[in-house]
Amino acid sequence: MLRYTSSSSTRIKILICLSEGIQTMEELKKETGITTSTISNNLSNMEKKNITSKVGEKYVLSPIGNIITCNLIENIKNAGVINKFQKFWLKHDLSSIPSEYIKKMGDLYNSSLVESESGAIYKPHETYSQLLLKSKYVKGVSPILSSKFLKLFQNMIMKNDDITVELLLTQDVINQIIEGIDFEKLKYLNDSMSKGKVKLGVLDDDVKIGLTVTDKYLSLGLFHEYGEYDHTKDLISDDGDAVAWGNQLFEYYKTKSEKFGF
Repeated sequence: MLRYTSSSSTRIKILICLSEGIQTMEELKKETGITTSTISNNLSNMEKKNITSKVGEKYVLSPIGNIITCNLIENIKNAGVINKFQKFWLKHDLSSIPSEYIKKMGDLYNSSLVESESGAIYKPHETYSQLLLKSKYVKGVSPILSSKFLKLFQNMIMKNDDITVELLLTQDVINQIIEGIDFEKLKYLNDSMSKGKVKLGVLDDDVKIGLTVTDKYLSLGLFHEYGEYDHTKDLISDDGDAVAWGNQLFEYYKTKSEKFGF
């Protein structure tokens, strides 16, 4: 049935309208710009297939129709994300994004790709920094260490008593952090962890994704297909669906991490 519904732009428009609560013939006609006879004919055919039904003067999705429409919308969103960021996906390693999250990538449609430009090579980092400074909490997954990002996190924790930071890092990155900060900052980090302001988890070394999620934003960075982490491109979004997708992916990695403590 999904093939039947997706093979017609008219049926797609009608089903999407019904899923959004547009139910009368006049409402459908106004929203879609399709003639009454065409809408009526398609609704009649879909009713015979138990996709829609009519209650009084209103048309509604059947339980099967609701399932079909949800999958249809998901497929449309996924196709949109693939097309919108095609070069980004093609040139990067997606192996650290599990299949269940690949299938939900349509949630990233309302995102933007921030790239380094001539004369603005630090644009991704600057954008990332601005997003973090506006946040109430930060969750991150990273197998790499950047001195700029480390300093940014340190300043955030020291200047904002309300913010909480939860990072899932490889053991190598955690070792570099401990070796690279002085005694006072190390003590402050330990104190922050004991107060629950900072939480660290240890991940396996084969993670190849840079993920940051806050209460309002998502930032996604990837490794080149056959190489190092790409510092020149970040996929960012303040869309609720994208942030939810990022939070779910973070929780996936959290279940695979071990709690770190001094």
